[in-house]
Amino acid sequence: MPDHTAIRLSKVSKVYQLFRNQRDRVIDVLRLDRFGLRPSSKPQEFAALRDIDLEVPRGRRIGIVGRNGAGKTTLLKLICGNFAPSSGTVEVNGTVQALLTAGVGFHPDYTGRENIEGAMQYSGLSRAEHREAIDGIIDFCELGAFLDQPFKTYSLGMQARLMFAVATAVKPDILIVDEVLGAGDAYFVAKSKHRVQRLVRSGCTMLLVSHSMQQVLELCEEAIWLEAGRIRMRGDAFSVVKAYEQEMQRAIHVADIGADHGLAKRRPGHDGRDEVASEPLVEGWSAPAPQDPDFRARAGEVNLPDIPANELGSFHGVAPGGISRWGAEPGVKVTGFAWLTERGISGSLHALRPCKAVLTLGVELAGCYALRYGIVIDDPMGQSVARLYSPCDRFEAKAGDRRIIELRLDPLQLGPGEYTVGISVLEHGPLEMINQARRFDLLGRSFRFRVELAGSLGAVEARALLDGTWRWAHVPN
Repeated sequence: MPDHTAIRLSKVSKVYQLFRNQRDRVIDVLRLDRFGLRPSSKPQEFAALRDIDLEVPRGRRIGIVGRNGAGKTTLLKLICGNFAPSSGTVEVNGTVQALLTAGVGFHPDYTGRENIEGAMQYSGLSRAEHREAIDGIIDFCELGAFLDQPFKTYSLGMQARLMFAVATAVKPDILIVDEVLGAGDAYFVAKSKHRVQRLVRSGCTMLLVSHSMQQVLELCEEAIWLEAGRIRMRGDAFSVVKAYEQEMQRAIHVADIGADHGLAKRRPGHDGRDEVASEPLVEGWSAPAPQDPDFRARAGEVNLPDIPANELGSFHGVAPGGISRWGAEPGVKVTGFAWLTERGISGSLHALRPCKAVLTLGVELAGCYALRYGIVIDDPMGQSVARLYSPCDRFEAKAGDRRIIELRLDPLQLGPGEYTVGISVLEHGPLEMINQARRFDLLGRSFRFRVELAGSLGAVEARALLDGTWRWAHVPN
C-alpha cells in the first residue's frame, strides 16, 4: 500500500445470515449439521455493504452519513478488524483507535482510575510518558470524586467522557468515531471536538459517523453518503450534507402526502388559534410587524438587580483552568465579574430575556483615565460569536478606588448553548486601532455561562436570535 494511503477497500461486501429463530442460528454458528441437526428453514441473506471501493489518504477527516441500516457501522467495524468481509479486501496502514460504543473494553466493577491504569498498560509509552498520559486523561475527563467509583455506576455521559479521554490520550494513526461525540453535555462535546481537531491537525486520519450534520460540517473536510450498503455520493462535506438533507426532507414530504386529506383548508392565526380564511390582499405596503416570537430590543425597563456590595470583588462562573490574565500595564485591573438576571447572579441566562454583565475595576495607580471596555463571547470551539466594546469612560481616581461597569443586553439575543467570556480594559482610541491600544488588563476565555431557550421556542433555535421587523405588499397583475 502506498505510504500516503491510510485505508483502502476493494470490492468489499458484507453479507449477514438472518435466521428465523435462535436454534437455527446456533446450528449454523456451531456447525451442528455435522451431527445431523438441520435448521428449520434456510436463512435469508442481508447485504449490509455491496461492492464498496474506498481509498482514504493519510490525514483526511471524512464524515460518513446515511440512514439507520445504511451500513455505516458495519463499514467502520470492517476497518477496525472486528468483522471480516464476505468478499473483497480491506487494507489498513497504521494503528487504529476506535470509539464505537460507550463502555466497551471497560470493566464495570473497576473504578474509573483502575480502568484508566488497565487501558494504558499496553500503550508502549515510557514510564514518564505513561504517567503524563494518565494525568492528562484524569484532567480531561473531569470526573472528580467519581473517578474512584465503579464504572458501572457512571451515567452514559460519564462513560463517554472516560472512554473518549482514554482513546485519545495517545495519538493513533487512524481515529474512528461512531456517534460517541454526541454523548455527554454540551461543554464536554465541545471539548471532545477540540481534541479531535488537534489530532487531525497533527496528521491523524479520522472517520466520523454521525447523525449530526452540524458535527460533520464542523469536523470533516469530506463526507461519504451511504445508502443501502453502497456509496451514493462522496465529495466535500458541505455538498454531501446538503444533498443528504435535501433527500431526507424529500422523503419526509413524500411520506406525509395525503395526511391532510379530508380536512378543511385552515391556517394557524397569529395568536395560535386557527382562522378559517385569510384577509383579502391589499395593495401597498403593510405596517411593519415584529418577527415571531415577538420581542423588541430595549422595549421597556426591566428591573435587573444591582450586584450585592459583598460580591463586587468576586469572580463568578470561572471557566476550567481559572482566570487567564495576559500581560498588561499597571493602572487598573478587573477584580470582579458576574452575570445578573432578574433572579440575581447566575451562570444560566435565558435567550430573549434581559441580563447584564457587571465588571468591577480596582484602581492600582492614582490618575486620570480614558478607557474602553471589551467583552468577547466565544463558543466552546473558540470561535467568536459576539464582540462588544464600550464608548469612552473618562474618570479620575485614587489608588484603592473601585469602579463598576455594566453591560446590559435587553434582551439577550444569543441562541442556546455554552459560551466563554474574555474581558479587556484598553486605553480609549479609534476602534479600528483597538489591537494596538494600550492594554491595562485582559482576561482571556476566563468565564463560562450557559444560554437556555424556553422549550416552547425550540423551533427557532439558532446561534443568534435577532430583533427584526417584517412587512409585505401585494403587486397586482
